[in-house]
Amino acid sequence: MHQGETDDTGLRKIEREIIADGREVETALAEPQPSRSPRLVVAVASVVVAALGGGLITIQARVNGQLSLELDDGYTAAFISFFVGLVLIAVMVTVSAKARRGIRLIPAAVRSGELPWWMLLGGFGGATLVLSQGLTVTLIGVALFTVAIVAGQTIGSLVIDARGIGTVPPKPVTITRVIGTIVVVGSVALSVSPQINAHAPFLVLLMPLIAGCLTGWQQAVNGQVRTAAGSPVTATLVNFIGGTLLLGIIAVVHIAIAGPPTSLPGNPLLYLGGVFGVIFITIAAVVVPVVGVLLQGLAAVSGQLVAALLIEALFPAKGTTLQIITVLGTMLTIVGLAISVIPRRRRSTATP
Repeated sequence: MHQGETDDTGLRKIEREIIADGREVETALAEPQPSRSPRLVVAVASVVVAALGGGLITIQARVNGQLSLELDDGYTAAFISFFVGLVLIAVMVTVSAKARRGIRLIPAAVRSGELPWWMLLGGFGGATLVLSQGLTVTLIGVALFTVAIVAGQTIGSLVIDARGIGTVPPKPVTITRVIGTIVVVGSVALSVSPQINAHAPFLVLLMPLIAGCLTGWQQAVNGQVRTAAGSPVTATLVNFIGGTLLLGIIAVVHIAIAGPPTSLPGNPLLYLGGVFGVIFITIAAVVVPVVGVLLQGLAAVSGQLVAALLIEALFPAKGTTLQIITVLGTMLTIVGLAISVIPRRRRSTATP
């Protein structure tokens, strides 16, 4: 008797579940759930914005290169660019309570050992990038400069992922990342091959490559500062303080040896290089939570490369020409970047 009641109860329970499922299906057909297309639109828009932000870095390179040319002093041009960015980010900090609170947190993090002091020097990597813009873009053109920077960023990020940094543990170096890096480096070699024997010394081509490697390190340590401070604006301020101090010392030494520039350019657009840098950093801080670091980075780098080709084709630097092999090398670089972000395939585990 007890067993029959139990079976009857179980059957009624199953019947109720079937009826409930049927009602859910009817409700779904009568009132469809909201489409996911808004999320897709937001993701696509974020990728487009990230690409446009990457294009700003390329424009920054051209602006700083032209400022260096008119000043006839790449060292002073780099200092001016970073100083303008420092002023802008300082204004942003004054109006952000979270950023001001982050400034107070950094000394405590350094004293406790949570944030090693050398991680406050991330601006040195950015300073090297801006300095290389002023010294090399007018010699090799913005396209070759950008491809070399991208290669350096790819190599630097691969090394940092393999070794880890700060509180970020090492990540496995996947075969796709190794293949992607080889493709990127090979594409750079292909792109610059016509220029090495033409008018660009090898060291001029090597400088942006090294700057790109340091940029990868810069982004890693700035991420640690951002975590300790709880504010990307604070991390950006620390970055610009360090870079401005380094470039200021270099500019003073250069002026003491070679003398100051005879005059400053009257075109105000030439002083916006630092502004472009701040905008790019802000865009990255907004986009990364939406689409992730890898997709944001790929979009930004692709924007850099495409913008470089357009600028070089439409507004070539004096004495430089855009060659088809550079276009081919740039396209292969994008392919290498795409390969490097292919996720590692997880091995499925059998369930008994």
